[in-house]
Amino acid sequence: MLFGAIDVGTNSIHLIVVELDAAFDTSRVVYKAREMVRLGSDDALEHGRLTRKAMERGVDAIARFAEAAHERGADRVRAVATSAVRETANGGEFRDLVEARTGVRLEILDGAEEARLIHLGVANGYPLYDRVACIIDIGGGSTEFVVADGERPYLVDSVKLGSLRLYDAYLRGRPDPLRAARKLDAHVTGVLAPLTERIRHYRIDLALGTSGTIMGLAALDAAARGLTVKRVHGYTLSRLRLETLQRKMLVMTEADRRRMPGMNPRRADIIVAGNAVLIAALSLLGRDEIVVCERALRDGVVVDLAHRDRLLAERLGDERAARLDAVERLAQRYEHLGGHQRHVARLALVLFERLAPLHGLAPGDRDLLWAAAILHGIGRFVSDSGHHKHAAYLIRSTPLPGWRDEERLLVAQIARYYRKAMPKPTHLDYAALDAPDRRRVDMLAALLRIADGLDIRHLGLVNDVAAGLENGIVHVTAQADGDVSDELDAATAKADLFERAFGVRVALDAVVPATLG
Repeated sequence: MLFGAIDVGTNSIHLIVVELDAAFDTSRVVYKAREMVRLGSDDALEHGRLTRKAMERGVDAIARFAEAAHERGADRVRAVATSAVRETANGGEFRDLVEARTGVRLEILDGAEEARLIHLGVANGYPLYDRVACIIDIGGGSTEFVVADGERPYLVDSVKLGSLRLYDAYLRGRPDPLRAARKLDAHVTGVLAPLTERIRHYRIDLALGTSGTIMGLAALDAAARGLTVKRVHGYTLSRLRLETLQRKMLVMTEADRRRMPGMNPRRADIIVAGNAVLIAALSLLGRDEIVVCERALRDGVVVDLAHRDRLLAERLGDERAARLDAVERLAQRYEHLGGHQRHVARLALVLFERLAPLHGLAPGDRDLLWAAAILHGIGRFVSDSGHHKHAAYLIRSTPLPGWRDEERLLVAQIARYYRKAMPKPTHLDYAALDAPDRRRVDMLAALLRIADGLDIRHLGLVNDVAAGLENGIVHVTAQADGDVSDELDAATAKADLFERAFGVRVALDAVVPATLG
């Protein structure tokens, strides 16, 4: 199903169209677009009113985005607005104007809901697992802070510190930029100090930064280091380098900043204010670096739509939703439904889709692969030793509502062969299958083995996989968020069944975003 999300921010309006399988948590971005509309320009936040020109720009952009989403097949489009619309006296008037002109219902988010959706978007694109992150999203009108792991947020808060808001209030047109920056820094520190003191009570494993401001800072820093990066997702920014960059930008004119390598010219004015917020936040939190995440509010809106559809399907008795729920309940029963299992399942299904011309399996076989990936670790409930065999036994002997017995036996065999020995005719349960089913087990277990190898350390560093056949070799390229040499070694070692089942060689490599020292 295709979902569209329009994020109406203070500075920019974003569109994303995603093909998403809510049941399996897999997604593919079909289309993305952004326009820097500056809805909150001309001191709109300070005066409490959106200007008529800004409202017209916003309506026109939303109309174009809604049309683009529908042209690309989006079944549903959800539009949400943040700081500039919720804080201004005529925000409701703008909402009504959007609906009258475009037919799009614009939902005005409060700060807490905005932060919740940011967490959904980030957690769906950055594998947190049980690590606790402080997520910082610097928008044009506000900055959202979320303390969360992969499953749930523990603290969400929104403060009125946005790059456009602060630029208008402290920097625009000031004759002495250094003096203005000192006043800006004092204000930011005063606002952030109480919140960061609350956050420091949590054990934070990493800081994650999302939004155009932070991605723009990463692009600037990469250019300053002479690095060429296609994506800034997973890029690590150090506070020391951000401070150095800030000192450099403060003594430059806006025209000079616009010419900086890596600079988005339309952010050349406000990026100094955004960087001031980021530097202060990291300093008050005692963090030396922050990792950039490309997922944000708009992604969370799509994920939220998908979750709602799945819950509705379950309430209405949807057969497929009930089948998937039965698998997850079994994994939970044996205390093995966590980030690793879900991550391996996602990677396995991506491989299934990318290699469909090679394996020729039916779409329904995705269910078997997903179930085996979710359940492959449940045997540890019995013993770590030989847990893959214990997993097969537990799956084989436990009823799964909605699943036929023959399907359950196939899932058991796929999970059985995710590690160590490959299928053999001397293995009684495998030998009892007919030839087509043995072939299905071989191919699906081969995909699962590689997917598990790509998360061998349970760190979730591989976030996407490209795969294709060329000259008798299947090339698998992992998009990674760090050094994945161990993962590549493990996946290569576990590609033995794939090479036997398909009669081709497998070559694995990785694309890793540049990081800052």
